Amino acid sequence: MTTGADLRDIDRADVYKGNVRAGSLTRSGDNVSFHYDDDYLARPGADPVAWSLPTDAVDVSVGAGSVPPFFAGLLPEGVRLSGVVAGMKTSEDDHFTILLGVGSDTIGDVRVVPHETELQPATLAFDPESPSPDLRALFDQLSGPDSMRVDTASLPGVQGKVSAQMYTSPVATTQGAAILKLAPPERFPRLVENENFFMAVAESCGLVVPRRQIATDARGVSGLLVQRFDGDGDRRLAQEDACQINSLYPSSKYRMKTETVLDTLASTVERGGGSARQAALELLRLTVYSYAIGNGDLHGKNYSIRRKTSGMWGVTPAYDLLCTQPYMGWNDPMALTFYGRNNKWSRDHIVDGAARHRLPRKAVERVLDDVCAGVRAATSDVESIGFDDKTTSRMTRFISARCDELSS
Repeated sequence: MTTGADLRDIDRADVYKGNVRAGSLTRSGDNVSFHYDDDYLARPGADPVAWSLPTDAVDVSVGAGSVPPFFAGLLPEGVRLSGVVAGMKTSEDDHFTILLGVGSDTIGDVRVVPHETELQPATLAFDPESPSPDLRALFDQLSGPDSMRVDTASLPGVQGKVSAQMYTSPVATTQGAAILKLAPPERFPRLVENENFFMAVAESCGLVVPRRQIATDARGVSGLLVQRFDGDGDRRLAQEDACQINSLYPSSKYRMKTETVLDTLASTVERGGGSARQAALELLRLTVYSYAIGNGDLHGKNYSIRRKTSGMWGVTPAYDLLCTQPYMGWNDPMALTFYGRNNKWSRDHIVDGAARHRLPRKAVERVLDDVCAGVRAATSDVESIGFDDKTTSRMTRFISARCDELSS
């Protein structure tokens, strides 16, 4: 097995699109460049590795130790990144080496491995049907110095005001690829239960969400297992988030505007054979729902599109949905503005903003009505999250008030 120290000495990587080698990444000093293979370009209908890397592009080169933005979007963040960096004995700005270590199982259908290295199947690390293991010990294995041995998947993490504290790591299970999420209960109580609850509510509001389950170990530590949706059996599906589509580095995820996200993702879906209007409405539904529940972490990496099994592109299932307010003093605005506002939205503000995207007023009002009805119906069940009575009561009032704003 190649060690972290060995990877620091490697200066060329093979880039696969699905199971076909499409190109290479080459490191020369602090510069990293991407180049398509001539054999790949000669294939009939060869797909680009990413929307920001068209097949007619010349070499794409960046400096300062970075990799091109699309590849940077494949790198882990937060706790996962810290563990991988420690295990590889490198630094967080050494993008190329980190990508060599975790790139064999990234989100989507692009994989990156050291030059002339064969692709390896994902390792099996967790059986959710067996007696639950020590979840924190498992996470330490997946994200600590041993993580390169147990599971080499890379998940672009959610690093924000609350969710940076969520321990998030990919994990292979007997039921398929999943994401394991743990929370530090001392600082962020009921974070796992919070997300599980609002993911379920999202479904009642018309959003598509992945399958998930809460696992609790013998010590009472809860983890949320969320099914990955970037594959169909053994087939991988292309997937990109708003930062990648806009050729932005992950550090820009809080500097985007919601209207830009809607425009660029919807137009990209249309280029991929899907419906721009349907995509924009689905993204708007996700945005409205996040506002209604007080989710202040809906940033640029939490809006994504994928290539469906039909070959057409569309919006991915929604993910990372929770009410961040209890952890942020009940004053957590939206991560991205929507036409100049990150708070104090109203029904008219949403309708007027959507009109700029040429979305039919009736369809937009239906989105608003669906979300408000679903969230209001859930207020009677907020206590099931497990917060104390005071927090439960305040959360109920908060989301009810948000629904009132979106109803008038």
